[in-house]
Amino acid sequence: EAVPEIVAEYMKEISKETGRDYAPFSYYGDPEATDVIVSMGSVNECIKEVIDYKLKQGEKVGAINVHLYRPFSKKYFMAAMPKTVKRIAVLDRTKEAGATGEPLYLDVVAALFKENKHYDVVVGGRYGLSSKDTQPNQIKAVYDNLKKKKPLNGFTIGIEDDVTHLSLPVNPKFQVKTDY
Repeated sequence: EAVPEIVAEYMKEISKETGRDYAPFSYYGDPEATDVIVSMGSVNECIKEVIDYKLKQGEKVGAINVHLYRPFSKKYFMAAMPKTVKRIAVLDRTKEAGATGEPLYLDVVAALFKENKHYDVVVGGRYGLSSKDTQPNQIKAVYDNLKKKKPLNGFTIGIEDDVTHLSLPVNPKFQVKTDY
């Protein structure tokens, strides 16, 4: 039970040494975001590109990047979550056949339940299956899914799921213009 506090302290020390900000959960985006993606790993750089694009369009979006997983600290997770959030999508890079959801999604749902936090939408999805790179148009599809009247839960991005038909539709023409 002490691990999250210990890791957080060491992350503060690493932040001092490197000049980079490290924490068990880090937030990126509008401080008053209504739509947030929770994920961990390499997908976060792509998510940041889409967030930057959407912020320029006036949308209130953000993302929580998980740096400490198992033990999952609901304290640090909830501290990273903006109070204005209404809709959450959790991205996992795994498919747990027969499970009610993927591991990170289940931990997020459990943390929200234990904190008695209720949101309009909390859905989970998969990315990076078959070692496919995640593209900005797929992340845009995740944010678009959150805004639907009945968002798809258990969705897939990055591959055409021709078995369960849970792939989110993407706009092949959507591109994020970067300054570099």
